[in-house]
Amino acid sequence: MLRPTIPGDLQSLSGGWLSEVLGLPVTDFSVLDAHAGTTGRALLELRYRDARAGPARLFVKLPPTDQAQRQFVVSSGMGRREAMFYRTLAGELPVRVPRCYFADSDEAGEAYIMLLENLVDSGVTFKNASTRYSPEYIRQVLGAFARLHAAYWESERFAADLAWVQPPVQHAIGAQLIARALQLHAQHMPAVFRDMGELYLAHTDAIHQLWQRGAPTLIHGDVHDGNLFYDADQPGFLDWAMVARGPGLRDVGYFLAGNLTPQDQRDSGRDMLRYYRAQLIDRGVSAPAEAELWQQYQWHAGYVWVGAAVTLAMGDAWQPVNYLQASMQRLHEALDTLGSVAAIRAAL
Repeated sequence: MLRPTIPGDLQSLSGGWLSEVLGLPVTDFSVLDAHAGTTGRALLELRYRDARAGPARLFVKLPPTDQAQRQFVVSSGMGRREAMFYRTLAGELPVRVPRCYFADSDEAGEAYIMLLENLVDSGVTFKNASTRYSPEYIRQVLGAFARLHAAYWESERFAADLAWVQPPVQHAIGAQLIARALQLHAQHMPAVFRDMGELYLAHTDAIHQLWQRGAPTLIHGDVHDGNLFYDADQPGFLDWAMVARGPGLRDVGYFLAGNLTPQDQRDSGRDMLRYYRAQLIDRGVSAPAEAELWQQYQWHAGYVWVGAAVTLAMGDAWQPVNYLQASMQRLHEALDTLGSVAAIRAAL
């Protein structure tokens, strides 16, 4: 059976196409909202022959309209990767993710589309770190990581049906953007900003190899507060464009470095890693030693910084600069507390 043609843009959507991919009689639809960031996004309202036939609204992801951004998404494989995730993998994960009604991509990743649950209609909450932040909140997210990572820890499937899940992409433009971030912002930042940036530029390839050390598992790859939601007091994960095969501390380090307050970083950072390790062991994983996890945490806090600095270099295109600068203040304190620059330099 032939797969349905992938619409190139919102204007190419039709009631007939929606009826075909949803398997439901869509009589009409309207676009309630549309915008673009790292990818294109839209909110559809659907009407059916039977009013109760399907979801009233769907969240749509498709290529961005901006040509430069579209080129970046294609070259990085973000759209194709996320469509593959929703089409083949999302339904089996042991953590909450948005329900997918349809997802597909062409081989090049130039055309892709995802029809997803509109989480707002499901009553979930977003950006919960500011309202839910507590040791219990941190442990709940770490417990969800442990469920996800344990399910794919050193899985043989990475050589079979999950062979498309590759190590995180090292995009050539990353180093260019770090250099730009240093040029634009170093004079207004603490010393660790320049130290981390210059270390990364001097040893880019080696640092990316360092971030691959450790047992591979399935990782989300981009777990900041904006990519988390809460449903029935359990965390869920959205925006899977960076899904990859890598060490679990890629996720854990990203989350802890970006969310722990400086005081909690100093007082309970190691305790949180012990909790994550215990959760892995409870699920049958031969988890790394505490010292190894701590070392990986020191390294991966640097990865979080690189992601934030790259985004900062893009101005307001991906995230508001004011929001990023506030986030980076916490990251800089984390890098200092963890001794990440020295730890990465020593490991190299």
